[in-house]
Amino acid sequence: MTFAHPWMLLGALAALIPLLVHLFDRRRPRPHPFGPMAFVLRSQKRTASRLKLKRLLLYALRTLILLALPIALAMPEFRRDADAAVTVKGPAATAIVLDASLSMRWSDGTSLFERARDEARDALADLRPEEPATVLVCTHAPEAPVAPAFDRGRLRQLIDEARPTYAAADLSRCLDLAARALEESPLAGKRLVVVSDLTAGSLRLESPAPTVKGPTGEAVRPEVVLRDAGRDALPNHALVDLKVEPALQAGPRAFQFTFTVKNHSDAPLKDLEAAVRVGDTTLGKGFVDVPAHGTAQKSLTVRFTQGGTLTGEVTLTPDGLAEDDRRAFVLAVPRPLKALVVNGAPNATRYRDEAFFVEAALSAPGSPVQAVVRDTEAGWREDLTPYDLVLLLNVTAPDPAEAAKLRTFVENGGGLFVSMGDHVDPEAYNTRLGALLPRPLRLVRTSVERDDPSAEDKAEKLARVTTEHPLFAPFTGRAEEGLTGAHFYRYMLLEAEGSGATDGTNQVLAAYQDGAPSVAVARRGKGRVALFTSTVDRDWTDFPIRTSFLPLMQRFAAYLTGSLEEREEQRVRVGETLALRPEGTQTVSAVKAPDGQDVPFKPQPDGTVVVGPVEQPGTFSVLGTDGKPVPALAFASTLDPAESDLSRLPQDTLAAHFGEETVKASSADAERPPVPLWTWLIVAAAIAFFLEGTLLRK
Repeated sequence: MTFAHPWMLLGALAALIPLLVHLFDRRRPRPHPFGPMAFVLRSQKRTASRLKLKRLLLYALRTLILLALPIALAMPEFRRDADAAVTVKGPAATAIVLDASLSMRWSDGTSLFERARDEARDALADLRPEEPATVLVCTHAPEAPVAPAFDRGRLRQLIDEARPTYAAADLSRCLDLAARALEESPLAGKRLVVVSDLTAGSLRLESPAPTVKGPTGEAVRPEVVLRDAGRDALPNHALVDLKVEPALQAGPRAFQFTFTVKNHSDAPLKDLEAAVRVGDTTLGKGFVDVPAHGTAQKSLTVRFTQGGTLTGEVTLTPDGLAEDDRRAFVLAVPRPLKALVVNGAPNATRYRDEAFFVEAALSAPGSPVQAVVRDTEAGWREDLTPYDLVLLLNVTAPDPAEAAKLRTFVENGGGLFVSMGDHVDPEAYNTRLGALLPRPLRLVRTSVERDDPSAEDKAEKLARVTTEHPLFAPFTGRAEEGLTGAHFYRYMLLEAEGSGATDGTNQVLAAYQDGAPSVAVARRGKGRVALFTSTVDRDWTDFPIRTSFLPLMQRFAAYLTGSLEEREEQRVRVGETLALRPEGTQTVSAVKAPDGQDVPFKPQPDGTVVVGPVEQPGTFSVLGTDGKPVPALAFASTLDPAESDLSRLPQDTLAAHFGEETVKASSADAERPPVPLWTWLIVAAAIAFFLEGTLLRK
């Protein structure tokens, strides 16, 4: 038995008062012979036994009252594992390891971490005065604890200030660090006190149990005390995966959100709500059933009314671990684009028209581009201000005034796409548009005549495509065949790298088998330029009838206007780092976590910016040099789905891992009586007080 306030037991001395009163209140009768008293004496003998019993009962009740009250105020408590952190082998240096992983956030009104801190405080209080101690808060990146010492106040403060994290914690690693700290104490006894929910993922059972160096240098297992902060069952469901894909059938700004839900509970889930939210607005909602210990998927299609970079979250009905029931997302929604298509070779036969295939690609279902087609004369008369993109398809070189207007359009942020053809004069283009082109034009090369019987064998094909670039990112695997299978009979050769105007941002993203460039891009001012060295009709190539032509033209439009979807690369889990890739004039001055805290970042020589490690889930904003958010660089972090499995490690498994002779005790809330002993003492005192009053009235 232990007492929270042992000095209150001094009040039990008051129990001697009834005894003293009983002893000193006894009077000796004097004999006075009186005849009528004989009758009274005979009556007194009949009631003497009852009066004696009453006095004894009053004495007992008063003694009980005066004993029960001070003992209750001392708050006694019985423990099956009394002094769990004390061993009969003598004093021992003790390391208390407090689990601060994500699973410790599970709550049924009181979080597991709050219970764990109470257990850690109890373990610290149970230590003998001569036993030094240290505390290790176990996170995904634990720091080695200091050597055991006697500053209980500092250790208590460390426990009080500890907070649960959002990442998995390697408890095995933490125990090894704590064991190394114990070796710095000269005491022979070593003890590890583990305060954890002891879920299946908390320990690496395949790794050896922690050991310390013995007096002669041999490896010795320390005493291990397991203080369980969990419960027998921790039911939990979690959103373990999310895929966001364009839903072209539903419109140009429609996306399909596919939830993957895992049920880690013994009971099936019915009508679990799944929703997509942006701010306080719910954009889509559905319900999903998940079998016990099973997985289910739910898809919701959401159509956004506006384009741009949007942040939001998908959510499930919350449970005991609400943190894994939601997941943030950053989504680049295509904004409506207006494109001016200048047709340099119109034709009454639609499929022979220079702009036929491009117009069909840009106007396909799901495309955000609104294309306006003009011939060369009408195209140069157009005001370019309302347009986001200009496409010059086999167009003769503009006059100086038109070229200046086009150059101003690009430098102010517009996109320019240029394709070749019979109307393109390399010398005139270099003179008028040389400042815009990625490289100067040279001359047309014919690999084979189109009507040659062996044209397909002799035609050039694409041999090198930079699929790491966002423009060609989707064309991998089987999708790459749509590019590499195209035949090119003629194409424009370009001058060597470094010739002509340049700002250092020129890139060749695709090349033919002979090494000649096929697609070259460049930045000019705030805008972008793309040069395609063949035609976009069937005169010089059969590429327009290939499956990759339609999506590539749409990606050209998105890339040249700066709205190309690149969010697939911005994936990071809590506890990891992320490499941001600013483009053009984008710079990073600060990174803000969801709670507004600054996140460390470091620019790299290759232009990337390494951010993190990130410490919490949610949407992270990136600030530019002007202190304003750069939406295109925002990213979301997610939780490790393995931490959502809250199944408990069996007791025999723990004993087998640490050794039955090593594990001394395990405490849990279930081992404590539901009603404290001091409560019953107060009840007993109250009942005794009532009975004492009843006897006095009789």
